[in-house]
Amino acid sequence: MISLNKMALCVLVVGTFLLGLPHVTMAEPTDEVCTILADVRLADPLGKIAAEFQFRTGTTVTLETRKAKEVEAAVQTKQAAADVVLIMAERPGRAEDYVSPAVEKLSGAKAVAWKYPTGQPVWAAVVGDHPAAKKLLEFIGGPTGHLRWSQSPDGFTMTTGRTHAEAFKWVVDNRVGHTYTMTASRMIRECGGMKTGLCIDIGCGTGNLAVELAGQTELTIVGLDIDADMKPLFDKHVAEKGFSDRIRFVEGDAQDLPFDDDSADYIISRGTLTFIPDIGKCLREVDRVLKPTGVAFLGGRYLYTPQPDKISDEKLAKIVAECGVKSAKLITDRGQWVKIVGAEAPQAANQVAVGPHLLSHRFIADTRITTGEALVLCRSDGGLEQGLQQGFLENTSMKLTALYPNEEVAAEARKRIAAAGLTGRVKCIVGNVYGIPATPETYDAVLGVGPILLWGEREKGMKEIHRVLKQGGAALVGGRFLGMPDWRKTPSAVLRASAKATGLPGITISDDMGQWVVIRKGVGEGGR
Repeated sequence: MISLNKMALCVLVVGTFLLGLPHVTMAEPTDEVCTILADVRLADPLGKIAAEFQFRTGTTVTLETRKAKEVEAAVQTKQAAADVVLIMAERPGRAEDYVSPAVEKLSGAKAVAWKYPTGQPVWAAVVGDHPAAKKLLEFIGGPTGHLRWSQSPDGFTMTTGRTHAEAFKWVVDNRVGHTYTMTASRMIRECGGMKTGLCIDIGCGTGNLAVELAGQTELTIVGLDIDADMKPLFDKHVAEKGFSDRIRFVEGDAQDLPFDDDSADYIISRGTLTFIPDIGKCLREVDRVLKPTGVAFLGGRYLYTPQPDKISDEKLAKIVAECGVKSAKLITDRGQWVKIVGAEAPQAANQVAVGPHLLSHRFIADTRITTGEALVLCRSDGGLEQGLQQGFLENTSMKLTALYPNEEVAAEARKRIAAAGLTGRVKCIVGNVYGIPATPETYDAVLGVGPILLWGEREKGMKEIHRVLKQGGAALVGGRFLGMPDWRKTPSAVLRASAKATGLPGITISDDMGQWVVIRKGVGEGGR
């Protein structure tokens, strides 16, 4: 039996910005142990999921793995001395020969993942009375758990369906649907502010990105997908959103685009590139179809893509360099993207769209927090603070509280907010991170850009943020500090020591694209 209190640092993986836990400081665990009994074939993802649950909640979790037949026997004889039990079904020769494992027959059992690409379900159920067992099961099959299943080198995916199209729709509806607005906004910026013309969406799926782009522009959009089963789902979604006059579906292959030379103003794609057998051929086809004035932006973050289908930055960079498209370049800020800019494209299209809006994007995408109350820590009311606020206003329905250091700055911010007609969504208060003027568990999210927690009473600031966060809430405070002299910077090791000294669960320091204090307070709805 493995105690995650002792080995959590060994099993945690450096992951994405907020859902990963790079350089973790473990909280003091609780005395009562929650035990998992699992099929040994599930050891890799479950070890990481359980460790993260302990990190977030402070609940001590132990993981015991056995051969599948031993787990099956323990469940059948009611000898599974555990709170949660998991097993992967055996792969049948034919679908009609499938045999349900004993776990599947337990009350409240659910399939939390599937073996990739063979498709055997992973069944899980609560069998003990630990008070955290139900929440742990929900976490194992929730967004963070599914991220870990997908990242496992042993190959797992988070859903299945009668067809690929049905499985894709489940992922959109349950995991990534909240991110399409942000992806569309970024693509518009990356393409130099595209508003009109013909846009081709490669790997369009059920049409979610096309609909978001149509809502933010006047583009005519063609959705291309190689899977004919996507068409009825695509057409239904487009019709429901009222864009049938501007969006249509075409079945086709990204390696042999069914479009004339120099016919598209923009070509975009999200979450498809790494699945294309010959990426270089696809890029050459995109370049052929793109007008000289056009721009292409293709890629994604691939958070839930099964590990066997992912591709390293180094390999993709080599493909891009050797594809024969001179203007193609790889962008690894917030994902893996390939950008192709036509020789006569507007100058704005040559710039990479970065800024505080991307910080709000990454927070929303990783935490799935889009409703409720957010606190924005503001050192002034400059471009960084305004951009961060705007990112939340554009992409969520959240109400914002902006915390300013003094009344003078707050008063100027109130004027700006009133002039923009946003007083119903943004209010300004005065204070600082060491004494936030709010009752406990007031905010669903706390954001701040700048050296807010680099100096001074760091531990007090971290504790204050944790105090005002609701259960399931998250905080992200930091920056890239590119122009800061070294003598002014605070080493990440010092920040980690401060995080540990708080004695609180769920505080970590990330060096991904900057230096950030990340706080995850417990587990939110749906195992978030």
